Amino acid sequence: MSERVALISGATGVVGRRLAEHLAREPGWRVVAVARHPGRLAGVHEQVALDLTDSAAVQAAAPRAFGNVTHIFHCARYAHSTSATEPIEPNVAMLRNLVEAAERHAADLRHIHLVQGSKYYGSELGPYKTPAKESDPRILVSNWYYAQEDWLFAHARGKPWRWSASRPHGVCDFDLGIARSMARVIGVYAAICKALDMPLCFPGSEANHRALYQCTDASLLARAMAWMATEPACGNEAFNVTNGDYIRWMNLWPRFARYFGMEPGPVRSVRLAQAMADKAPVWEAIVARFGLVATPYAQTALWSYGDFIFNSGYDIMSDTSKLRRYGFRESVDTETMFVRLFEHFRRQRILP
Repeated sequence: MSERVALISGATGVVGRRLAEHLAREPGWRVVAVARHPGRLAGVHEQVALDLTDSAAVQAAAPRAFGNVTHIFHCARYAHSTSATEPIEPNVAMLRNLVEAAERHAADLRHIHLVQGSKYYGSELGPYKTPAKESDPRILVSNWYYAQEDWLFAHARGKPWRWSASRPHGVCDFDLGIARSMARVIGVYAAICKALDMPLCFPGSEANHRALYQCTDASLLARAMAWMATEPACGNEAFNVTNGDYIRWMNLWPRFARYFGMEPGPVRSVRLAQAMADKAPVWEAIVARFGLVATPYAQTALWSYGDFIFNSGYDIMSDTSKLRRYGFRESVDTETMFVRLFEHFRRQRILP
Protein backbone atom coordinates (compact mmCIF):
# COMPACT_ATOMS: atom_id res chain seq x y z
CA MET A 1 0.00 0.00 0.00
CA SER A 2 1.21 3.52 -0.74
CA GLU A 3 2.36 5.72 2.10
CA ARG A 4 -0.38 7.16 4.29
CA VAL A 5 -0.08 10.83 5.19
CA ALA A 6 -1.94 11.91 8.32
CA LEU A 7 -2.90 15.53 8.79
CA ILE A 8 -3.58 15.94 12.51
CA SER A 9 -5.23 19.16 13.63
CA GLY A 10 -4.89 20.16 17.27
CA ALA A 11 -1.66 18.17 17.33
CA THR A 12 -0.40 19.66 20.59
CA GLY A 13 -3.55 18.78 22.54
CA VAL A 14 -3.89 15.64 24.61
CA VAL A 15 -5.50 13.53 21.84
CA GLY A 16 -3.67 15.00 18.87
CA ARG A 17 -0.24 14.74 20.47
CA ARG A 18 -0.62 11.12 21.43
CA LEU A 19 -1.98 10.24 17.97
CA ALA A 20 0.80 12.14 16.18
CA GLU A 21 3.53 10.38 18.13
CA HIS A 22 1.82 7.00 17.72
CA LEU A 23 1.51 7.30 13.93
CA ALA A 24 5.05 8.68 13.60
CA ARG A 25 6.29 5.37 15.03
CA GLU A 26 4.13 3.24 12.76
CA PRO A 27 5.61 2.04 9.44
CA GLY A 28 3.97 3.45 6.35
CA TRP A 29 2.76 6.70 7.95
CA ARG A 30 3.93 10.26 7.48
CA VAL A 31 2.58 12.87 9.93
CA VAL A 32 1.76 16.52 9.28
CA ALA A 33 0.97 18.15 12.63
CA VAL A 34 -1.18 21.30 12.63
CA ALA A 35 -1.55 23.55 15.68
CA ARG A 36 -1.76 27.23 16.48
CA HIS A 37 1.43 26.91 18.51
CA PRO A 38 3.51 23.90 17.40
CA GLY A 39 5.50 22.17 20.11
CA ARG A 40 7.90 19.29 20.51
CA LEU A 41 6.42 16.17 18.92
CA ALA A 42 8.60 13.07 18.74
CA GLY A 43 9.17 11.75 15.22
CA VAL A 44 6.66 14.01 13.46
CA HIS A 45 7.73 14.78 9.90
CA GLU A 46 6.28 18.27 9.52
CA GLN A 47 4.66 20.85 11.79
CA VAL A 48 2.48 23.67 10.54
CA ALA A 49 1.57 26.71 12.65
CA LEU A 50 -2.00 27.50 11.70
CA ASP A 51 -5.13 29.02 13.20
CA LEU A 52 -7.98 27.00 11.72
CA THR A 53 -10.48 29.77 12.37
CA ASP A 54 -8.61 31.89 9.80
CA SER A 55 -9.94 30.67 6.44
CA ALA A 56 -7.50 32.73 4.38
CA ALA A 57 -4.51 31.43 6.33
CA VAL A 58 -5.65 27.83 5.93
CA GLN A 59 -6.11 28.28 2.19
CA ALA A 60 -2.65 29.85 1.90
CA ALA A 61 -0.97 26.99 3.76
CA ALA A 62 -2.81 24.19 1.95
CA PRO A 63 -0.82 23.99 -1.34
CA ARG A 64 2.43 23.37 0.50
CA ALA A 65 1.24 21.39 3.53
CA PHE A 66 -1.84 19.42 2.46
CA GLY A 67 -0.98 18.11 -1.00
CA ASN A 68 -0.14 14.51 -0.12
CA VAL A 69 -2.62 14.05 2.74
CA THR A 70 -4.58 10.80 2.73
CA HIS A 71 -6.15 10.90 6.22
CA ILE A 72 -7.39 13.85 8.27
CA PHE A 73 -7.71 13.44 12.03
CA HIS A 74 -9.57 16.48 13.34
CA CYS A 75 -8.59 16.72 17.01
CA ALA A 76 -8.77 20.51 17.31
CA ARG A 77 -11.43 22.34 19.27
CA TYR A 78 -12.10 26.00 19.84
CA ALA A 79 -10.51 27.28 23.07
CA HIS A 80 -12.99 27.41 25.95
CA SER A 81 -13.07 27.46 29.73
CA THR A 82 -14.12 24.39 31.72
CA SER A 83 -17.35 26.01 32.86
CA ALA A 84 -18.38 27.62 29.57
CA THR A 85 -20.57 26.01 26.93
CA GLU A 86 -18.42 25.24 23.90
CA PRO A 87 -19.35 27.48 20.96
CA ILE A 88 -20.83 25.82 17.90
CA GLU A 89 -20.01 28.01 14.90
CA PRO A 90 -16.25 28.45 15.53
CA ASN A 91 -15.87 24.67 15.88
CA VAL A 92 -17.78 24.06 12.65
CA ALA A 93 -15.75 26.75 10.87
CA MET A 94 -12.47 25.11 11.92
CA LEU A 95 -13.53 21.77 10.43
CA ARG A 96 -14.96 23.37 7.30
CA ASN A 97 -11.85 25.47 6.65
CA LEU A 98 -9.59 22.45 7.07
CA VAL A 99 -11.56 20.00 4.94
CA GLU A 100 -12.32 22.38 2.10
CA ALA A 101 -8.69 23.46 1.84
CA ALA A 102 -7.41 19.88 1.99
CA GLU A 103 -9.84 18.69 -0.70
CA ARG A 104 -8.53 21.26 -3.16
CA HIS A 105 -5.00 19.90 -2.93
CA ALA A 106 -5.11 16.34 -1.54
CA ALA A 107 -5.86 14.21 -4.58
CA ASP A 108 -5.74 10.95 -2.61
CA LEU A 109 -7.82 11.94 0.43
CA ARG A 110 -9.32 8.71 1.81
CA HIS A 111 -10.67 9.31 5.30
CA ILE A 112 -11.68 12.04 7.75
CA HIS A 113 -11.89 11.26 11.46
CA LEU A 114 -13.72 13.41 14.03
CA VAL A 115 -12.94 13.34 17.75
CA GLN A 116 -16.15 13.78 19.72
CA GLY A 117 -16.99 12.71 23.27
CA SER A 118 -19.75 11.53 25.57
CA LYS A 119 -21.21 15.05 25.64
CA TYR A 120 -22.74 13.79 22.40
CA TYR A 121 -25.20 12.00 24.71
CA GLY A 122 -25.68 14.95 27.09
CA SER A 123 -23.44 13.47 29.77
CA GLU A 124 -22.67 16.92 31.20
CA LEU A 125 -26.31 18.03 31.45
CA GLY A 126 -27.68 15.59 34.03
CA PRO A 127 -28.75 11.95 34.26
CA TYR A 128 -29.00 10.38 30.82
CA LYS A 129 -29.56 6.95 29.29
CA THR A 130 -26.70 4.62 30.20
CA PRO A 131 -24.79 2.79 28.94
CA ALA A 132 -24.96 5.22 26.03
CA LYS A 133 -24.91 3.61 22.58
CA GLU A 134 -23.85 5.12 19.28
CA SER A 135 -27.34 4.45 17.93
CA ASP A 136 -29.07 6.47 20.67
CA PRO A 137 -31.13 9.42 19.38
CA ARG A 138 -29.68 12.88 19.74
CA ILE A 139 -30.72 14.99 22.71
CA LEU A 140 -32.71 18.20 22.20
CA VAL A 141 -29.88 20.53 23.24
CA SER A 142 -27.73 21.58 20.29
CA ASN A 143 -23.97 21.10 20.50
CA TRP A 144 -20.94 21.41 18.25
CA TYR A 145 -20.61 17.66 17.75
CA TYR A 146 -23.98 17.57 16.01
CA ALA A 147 -23.21 20.66 13.95
CA GLN A 148 -19.85 19.29 12.79
CA GLU A 149 -21.43 15.95 11.94
CA ASP A 150 -24.25 17.53 9.99
CA TRP A 151 -21.84 19.62 7.95
CA LEU A 152 -19.50 16.69 7.29
CA PHE A 153 -22.33 14.27 6.37
CA ALA A 154 -23.76 16.74 3.86
CA HIS A 155 -20.33 17.57 2.48
CA ALA A 156 -19.40 13.88 2.09
CA ARG A 157 -22.15 13.11 -0.42
CA GLY A 158 -20.60 11.94 -3.66
CA LYS A 159 -17.03 12.19 -2.32
CA PRO A 160 -14.51 9.33 -2.59
CA TRP A 161 -13.45 9.60 1.06
CA ARG A 162 -15.20 8.20 4.11
CA TRP A 163 -15.44 9.39 7.71
CA SER A 164 -15.44 7.97 11.23
CA ALA A 165 -15.83 9.39 14.74
CA SER A 166 -14.55 8.45 18.19
CA ARG A 167 -16.40 9.27 21.41
CA PRO A 168 -14.10 8.99 24.44
CA HIS A 169 -14.70 10.21 27.98
CA GLY A 170 -12.33 11.37 30.72
CA VAL A 171 -9.20 11.27 28.55
CA CYS A 172 -6.07 10.74 30.66
CA ASP A 173 -2.42 11.13 29.68
CA PHE A 174 1.05 11.71 31.11
CA ASP A 175 1.83 14.86 29.11
CA LEU A 176 2.87 17.63 31.49
CA GLY A 177 1.44 20.39 29.33
CA ILE A 178 -2.16 19.23 29.57
CA ALA A 179 -4.32 21.51 31.68
CA ARG A 180 -7.27 19.13 32.10
CA SER A 181 -5.32 16.34 33.78
CA MET A 182 -7.40 14.20 36.12
CA ALA A 183 -4.34 12.43 37.52
CA ARG A 184 -2.59 15.69 38.36
CA VAL A 185 -5.68 17.06 40.10
CA ILE A 186 -5.80 13.93 42.27
CA GLY A 187 -2.04 13.82 42.85
CA VAL A 188 -1.58 17.48 43.79
CA TYR A 189 -4.71 17.39 45.97
CA ALA A 190 -3.32 14.33 47.78
CA ALA A 191 0.10 15.94 48.29
CA ILE A 192 -1.42 19.07 49.80
CA CYS A 193 -3.76 17.10 52.08
CA LYS A 194 -0.82 15.00 53.27
CA ALA A 195 1.30 18.08 53.94
CA LEU A 196 -1.56 19.45 56.06
CA ASP A 197 -1.70 16.15 57.98
CA MET A 198 -5.17 15.39 56.67
CA PRO A 199 -6.58 12.09 55.41
CA LEU A 200 -7.38 11.71 51.73
CA CYS A 201 -11.05 12.74 51.75
CA PHE A 202 -13.08 12.57 48.57
CA PRO A 203 -13.77 16.21 47.63
CA GLY A 204 -16.83 15.67 45.44
CA SER A 205 -20.44 14.85 46.17
CA GLU A 206 -21.66 11.73 47.96
CA ALA A 207 -23.63 10.72 44.86
CA ASN A 208 -20.55 11.12 42.65
CA HIS A 209 -18.53 9.03 45.09
CA ARG A 210 -20.91 6.11 44.52
CA ALA A 211 -21.73 6.59 40.82
CA LEU A 212 -20.15 4.67 37.98
CA TYR A 213 -17.56 6.51 35.90
CA GLN A 214 -15.26 5.80 32.96
CA CYS A 215 -11.94 7.00 31.60
CA THR A 216 -10.04 6.72 28.33
CA ASP A 217 -6.27 6.30 28.20
CA ALA A 218 -5.02 8.66 25.47
CA SER A 219 -2.65 6.06 24.02
CA LEU A 220 -5.50 3.55 23.73
CA LEU A 221 -7.60 6.22 22.02
CA ALA A 222 -4.79 6.96 19.54
CA ARG A 223 -4.55 3.31 18.54
CA ALA A 224 -8.33 3.06 18.18
CA MET A 225 -8.47 6.17 15.99
CA ALA A 226 -5.74 4.88 13.68
CA TRP A 227 -7.58 1.57 13.42
CA MET A 228 -10.92 3.22 12.59
CA ALA A 229 -9.35 5.33 9.86
CA THR A 230 -7.82 2.31 8.11
CA GLU A 231 -10.36 -0.47 8.76
CA PRO A 232 -12.81 -0.49 5.80
CA ALA A 233 -15.71 -1.71 7.94
CA CYS A 234 -15.45 1.44 10.09
CA GLY A 235 -16.19 3.78 7.20
CA ASN A 236 -19.05 6.18 8.03
CA GLU A 237 -19.39 4.86 11.59
CA ALA A 238 -19.00 6.32 15.10
CA PHE A 239 -17.56 4.43 18.07
CA ASN A 240 -17.49 4.92 21.82
CA VAL A 241 -13.90 4.50 23.03
CA THR A 242 -13.14 4.03 26.73
CA ASN A 243 -10.80 1.82 28.69
CA GLY A 244 -13.48 -0.85 28.68
CA ASP A 245 -14.17 -0.93 32.42
CA TYR A 246 -16.21 1.17 34.84
CA ILE A 247 -15.02 2.58 38.15
CA ARG A 248 -16.51 4.03 41.30
CA TRP A 249 -14.44 6.63 43.13
CA MET A 250 -15.46 4.99 46.42
CA ASN A 251 -13.43 1.94 45.33
CA LEU A 252 -10.41 3.79 43.93
CA TRP A 253 -10.03 6.44 46.63
CA PRO A 254 -8.71 4.02 49.33
CA ARG A 255 -6.29 2.64 46.71
CA PHE A 256 -5.05 6.15 45.98
CA ALA A 257 -4.64 6.82 49.71
CA ARG A 258 -2.46 3.72 50.11
CA TYR A 259 -0.38 4.73 47.10
CA PHE A 260 0.36 8.15 48.57
CA GLY A 261 0.95 6.76 52.08
CA MET A 262 -2.17 8.34 53.57
CA GLU A 263 -5.22 7.36 55.54
CA PRO A 264 -8.42 7.32 53.48
CA GLY A 265 -11.02 9.79 54.69
CA PRO A 266 -14.77 10.18 54.25
CA VAL A 267 -16.55 12.24 51.63
CA ARG A 268 -15.93 15.90 52.44
CA SER A 269 -17.56 17.93 49.71
CA VAL A 270 -15.73 21.10 48.79
CA ARG A 271 -15.34 23.20 45.69
CA LEU A 272 -11.70 22.66 44.84
CA ALA A 273 -11.45 25.92 42.90
CA GLN A 274 -12.24 27.72 46.16
CA ALA A 275 -10.69 25.40 48.75
CA MET A 276 -7.34 25.16 46.97
CA ALA A 277 -7.09 28.81 45.94
CA ASP A 278 -4.96 29.78 48.99
CA LYS A 279 -2.74 26.67 49.08
CA ALA A 280 0.19 28.07 47.05
CA PRO A 281 2.41 28.41 50.19
CA VAL A 282 1.70 24.78 51.08
CA TRP A 283 2.62 23.65 47.56
CA GLU A 284 5.78 25.75 47.52
CA ALA A 285 6.88 24.11 50.76
CA ILE A 286 6.24 20.67 49.23
CA VAL A 287 8.32 21.61 46.16
CA ALA A 288 11.21 22.78 48.35
CA ARG A 289 11.08 19.77 50.68
CA PHE A 290 11.04 17.12 47.94
CA GLY A 291 13.09 18.92 45.29
CA LEU A 292 10.26 19.01 42.78
CA VAL A 293 10.24 20.93 39.52
CA ALA A 294 9.33 24.51 40.42
CA THR A 295 6.02 24.70 38.59
CA PRO A 296 3.90 27.80 39.30
CA TYR A 297 1.04 26.78 41.57
CA ALA A 298 -1.58 27.99 39.09
CA GLN A 299 -0.23 25.45 36.57
CA THR A 300 -0.04 22.42 38.86
CA ALA A 301 -3.70 21.42 38.58
CA LEU A 302 -6.89 22.81 37.07
CA TRP A 303 -9.13 22.75 40.12
CA SER A 304 -12.26 23.76 38.19
CA TYR A 305 -11.78 20.61 36.11
CA GLY A 306 -11.74 18.59 39.33
CA ASP A 307 -15.01 20.21 40.38
CA PHE A 308 -16.50 19.28 37.00
CA ILE A 309 -15.44 15.64 37.35
CA PHE A 310 -16.28 15.04 41.01
CA ASN A 311 -19.72 16.60 41.29
CA SER A 312 -21.97 14.89 38.78
CA GLY A 313 -24.24 12.69 40.87
CA TYR A 314 -25.13 10.07 38.26
CA ASP A 315 -23.56 7.28 36.23
CA ILE A 316 -21.29 8.17 33.30
CA MET A 317 -21.25 5.09 31.08
CA SER A 318 -20.67 4.41 27.39
CA ASP A 319 -21.32 1.05 25.76
CA THR A 320 -18.18 -0.04 23.87
CA SER A 321 -19.57 -3.30 22.50
CA LYS A 322 -19.79 -1.89 18.97
CA LEU A 323 -16.05 -1.19 19.03
CA ARG A 324 -15.41 -4.82 20.03
CA ARG A 325 -17.78 -6.23 17.43
CA TYR A 326 -16.00 -4.36 14.67
CA GLY A 327 -12.66 -5.80 15.75
CA PHE A 328 -10.85 -3.46 18.18
CA ARG A 329 -10.45 -5.46 21.39
CA GLU A 330 -7.77 -3.59 23.35
CA SER A 331 -8.57 -2.42 26.87
CA VAL A 332 -6.87 -0.70 29.81
CA ASP A 333 -7.42 -1.28 33.53
CA THR A 334 -8.32 2.19 34.83
CA GLU A 335 -6.94 1.72 38.35
CA THR A 336 -3.62 0.54 36.92
CA MET A 337 -3.65 3.51 34.51
CA PHE A 338 -3.91 6.01 37.35
CA VAL A 339 -1.08 4.40 39.28
CA ARG A 340 1.07 4.43 36.15
CA LEU A 341 0.36 8.14 35.69
CA PHE A 342 1.17 8.92 39.33
CA GLU A 343 4.46 7.05 38.99
CA HIS A 344 5.31 8.97 35.82
CA PHE A 345 4.68 12.30 37.54
CA ARG A 346 6.88 11.19 40.43
CA ARG A 347 9.71 10.25 38.08
CA GLN A 348 9.39 13.66 36.45
CA ARG A 349 9.51 15.28 39.92
CA ILE A 350 6.06 16.79 39.48
CA LEU A 351 4.59 14.92 42.47
CA PRO A 352 6.41 14.00 45.73
